[in-house]
Amino acid sequence: EVKNQLLPKLEQYQVRVSSIGSPIGKVGVEDEEGFKKQKAQLEEICKIANLLECKYIRMFSFWMLNKNPDEWKEEVLKKLRGFADIAAKYGVVLIHENEKDIYGDIGERCKVILDELASPNFKAAFDFANFVQCGENTEECWELLKEHVAYIHIKDAVAGKNENVVCGTGDGQIAKILAKAIKEDGYEGFLT
Repeated sequence: EVKNQLLPKLEQYQVRVSSIGSPIGKVGVEDEEGFKKQKAQLEEICKIANLLECKYIRMFSFWMLNKNPDEWKEEVLKKLRGFADIAAKYGVVLIHENEKDIYGDIGERCKVILDELASPNFKAAFDFANFVQCGENTEECWELLKEHVAYIHIKDAVAGKNENVVCGTGDGQIAKILAKAIKEDGYEGFLT
């Protein structure tokens, strides 16, 4: 379908794909059957990324609902290494999004993942709104993660509320962080 229907349309209108959104890593950390299925699904998504000449696939780091993330660290890292190995085989980069209620929902645990994997095929997608909704200071998160960030999601939220707001009207400090990221830190990745 991608090869025969989508790709010709993209070529016709000279449109390129910057990343593929995926549900990879949106499964319970203890769900071995789900993980096995996701590995097969990631193989297919990587093939699609190659067809589209797309470098990035967005993904996540496993649901932690009612679990202590510290107790699951090694299991999360083992599974994420498995995903990174698949990405390396296809020459794509997985970009981990800091979603609420997953292992890597806060800056500190995102840093653990990125430092431990230390893979050119595993980087960060920086999502302001998700950090705000997890009670994090986005400026501190940027400083902690900036060397790993390959993709920035322009989303904003108000602390203490479970909804996104118009960018610049929430607590994400988007303008301040983007100015620093581009002018001082040399960020040249995507903004979406």
